[in-house]
Amino acid sequence: MPTHEHFMQRAIELAQRATGNVSPNPLVGAVIVRDNVIIAEGWHKQAGEAHAEVDAINNAKAKNISTKDATMYVSLEPCSHHGKTPPCTNAILDAQLSHVVYATSDTTDHARGGAQLLQAAGVSVTGGICEEAARQTNRFFFHHQNNKTPFVIAKFASSLDGRTATRTGNSQWITGQEARLRGHTARQAVDAILIGATTAIKDQPQLTVRNPQAHEYTQAAHPIRIVLDSHGRVTTDNAIFDTNLPASTLVVTTDAMPAEHANQLKQLGVDVLTLPCTAGTTRPDLSALLKELGLREIQSLLVEGGQTVLGSFFDEGLVNEVWAFIAPMLIGGTEAAPSVGGLGIDKLKAAPRLSNVTVEYLNNDLLIKGEVHTCSPE
Repeated sequence: MPTHEHFMQRAIELAQRATGNVSPNPLVGAVIVRDNVIIAEGWHKQAGEAHAEVDAINNAKAKNISTKDATMYVSLEPCSHHGKTPPCTNAILDAQLSHVVYATSDTTDHARGGAQLLQAAGVSVTGGICEEAARQTNRFFFHHQNNKTPFVIAKFASSLDGRTATRTGNSQWITGQEARLRGHTARQAVDAILIGATTAIKDQPQLTVRNPQAHEYTQAAHPIRIVLDSHGRVTTDNAIFDTNLPASTLVVTTDAMPAEHANQLKQLGVDVLTLPCTAGTTRPDLSALLKELGLREIQSLLVEGGQTVLGSFFDEGLVNEVWAFIAPMLIGGTEAAPSVGGLGIDKLKAAPRLSNVTVEYLNNDLLIKGEVHTCSPE
């Protein structure tokens, strides 16, 4: 007999279909079950559109299927407030569902309390089913709710000995096509993607999503492009400033950028954000940047490098997750660029370590993912 976990796992799978498309809302999926059989499914597809619960109920109605006394499984506690759409609790009560099973509570101040409202109306409510998986699916959302800053993913591709290029700077390509395409799923998932000026100048990147498999059920969700450029080194004819690119571009700089260059960028539609420097450096304050991005409701940030930028994020303890694509090759050379630069750590006890590590085989390459836990230097 199917269990609560069986149906909740399906709800979570449905939620993940909209990855990259619902921010600042959470990813939510729902299934309606009668006699241990799914009779309708739904998922939140776009911010401002029907929530998963309503989508599932509407799909049941479209098939002339009664939802009276059925059970709904939903990956997040139903909301009880009127935002861009009416409360999901109202739709559940109107549908005469007798039992609601949810994975994890909604931590949003204005949306929480749906479970209590349903219980007060006589609906049986069960919570905490597959909670860890549901919270992982919405880790960007929950992190932003708790910290008011984006969840930061550090992504890099390197050789087995940790090099991202040869001593002459040759770097295309270390990993194979399958690994590079897999990297686009990270771009699809996040709200913004960040690189440094050196990477922008050297690679002329577009930083767009160019893998249809990364958005099988939705349109491509191109992240906001962010360039750290303290002195205005990235010229206005760089590919990253192409006005035909989807999404927007933000240049983060300091007072060292010439005003004329900043004005030229603004004329191209580029947003220019001037921040104070990190103490003892000429680089923008990264903590201040994350706070500003959080205010802009950017819940997730993919840092793609290069080594100096990645090193700065690690040095300041700002990375939450790592995506490391590793190719089975050895580059060597003391002058070859490492994947992570910066100051680094003095003792191994202080090294950031990964937990909940997963390994994917991508043809000849590996993708190692994990959550970052910064250890005490003591």
